[in-house]
Amino acid sequence: MLGAVGTGCAASRDLGGVRVAEGPKARSFAPGVVADRSAASIGVVITDQGRGMGFVIDSAGYMITNRHVVEDADHIEKVQFPGLDGVPEYSMVEVVYIDPQRDLALLHIDTDETLPALGLATRKRTPVSDYVDEREGVVILSREVDPDDAATMDEDPGLLAHTGAVERLEVYNPNVGPGSFVGVTARIQQGQSGGPVLDHHGRVIGVVTWTWRDQKGGFAIPIAEAVRMLDERPELESELDQRARAESRALEYLAALGTGSVDELARLTSPSHAREIRGRTIDVLIERSSERSVLQGFLAAIDELVADRMVSEPPLATLESMVAHTGSDEVMRRLGVSGTISRDAVQAFFYEIGSTYMAARWFGNYGQREALLVAVQHVYSLDTARSMALVDIVERLAGVRSNIERVDVSPSLGAPKAVVTADIGKGGRIAVQMRMEWGDWYVSEVQFIDDAAREASSGTTGSSKPTGSRRGGITPMQ
Repeated sequence: MLGAVGTGCAASRDLGGVRVAEGPKARSFAPGVVADRSAASIGVVITDQGRGMGFVIDSAGYMITNRHVVEDADHIEKVQFPGLDGVPEYSMVEVVYIDPQRDLALLHIDTDETLPALGLATRKRTPVSDYVDEREGVVILSREVDPDDAATMDEDPGLLAHTGAVERLEVYNPNVGPGSFVGVTARIQQGQSGGPVLDHHGRVIGVVTWTWRDQKGGFAIPIAEAVRMLDERPELESELDQRARAESRALEYLAALGTGSVDELARLTSPSHAREIRGRTIDVLIERSSERSVLQGFLAAIDELVADRMVSEPPLATLESMVAHTGSDEVMRRLGVSGTISRDAVQAFFYEIGSTYMAARWFGNYGQREALLVAVQHVYSLDTARSMALVDIVERLAGVRSNIERVDVSPSLGAPKAVVTADIGKGGRIAVQMRMEWGDWYVSEVQFIDDAAREASSGTTGSSKPTGSRRGGITPMQ
């Protein structure tokens, strides 16, 4: 097993209550020494949906991981530290904050113990070229055995180190997030998401986040972006802070309604509300469309498009036409959901599963079965659940112009709530219901306060076509 000695740190900075240290650069270490010195700070994050990795950045128990490691899970079961003697594990783990745009999350382990923390290559928001050189050597650690299997072994194998180098400083893939990624040649595979990429000083230069199928190496979010996340995390300690933030988030949501920006609305939609929608909509549509061969016929038509590659890009216009047909009376009857699930929700479902299936077949060269598994995984993701939760509200309120009248906050140690009342014109008013989740306010529901609001919204449908792409792509590696 790798040792349990943490890296030394030269300077530190407080970012919203998280003490971030910048690792010293004066000395270089061999890859084995880097791995040995860092292993104690790297944890395996185990949820009810799967597992990934994370690393301690503050000895008080704060960890960085990927958003996709935790956002689709109902709860975190535990965090294990295979690099520490006895492989200690902690079950009191909270998702403190989720980055609203990038694939990053901040966790906190509730423990009285002091955990060894890793030093970062920078504690400032700075370009990656300021702290990473192209072709610089890197070390990445992985947990090669399943945690349950490891528990039955005479000796736990701990973490395994992989060496490689920085291949590219700026790689872009909008399907997995904005901004640039750092490309590395070290082996990355499923289960390594959220782990650190370490330089030859033992400092964290990036967070492992995605990889191409059947290709060596992978990509990491520059560590300066994790610093940015910590720096921008809202402080919500007082009721006054919570009220101001609720108003700010509601203004963002109402502005997105005004422009019909689906991506922005999804970003602000409550994850717990989205899961509720997923439970009563997506489950039904998966079952009905599979039982009645609707999904089989839909995917077969996509296979024909993929086989007939007359153009270099996938025929999205044809796919959208196919999706539009899924909202027809004929398909609604075949599915048996008329009167229970809206046409918009049915079309959103087929768009999400169809676009992901096409992307997997077209770009990833996946077989039919593999592509279907990827598409089903995507359609059950929180991104899709949020899109499904939005279809009705976008149809009814896209294009409205709103003014906030009042903000009411109900403080609570468990789950604070807020109600933002807004005037949408013509005497109409709506109530934006908000929940505190993942360290910020999210919109759980929009209610019409009176008939005038319904009438005011009725003239907006189609006045502002929803914008922003519904992402249908291969999900990040977990």
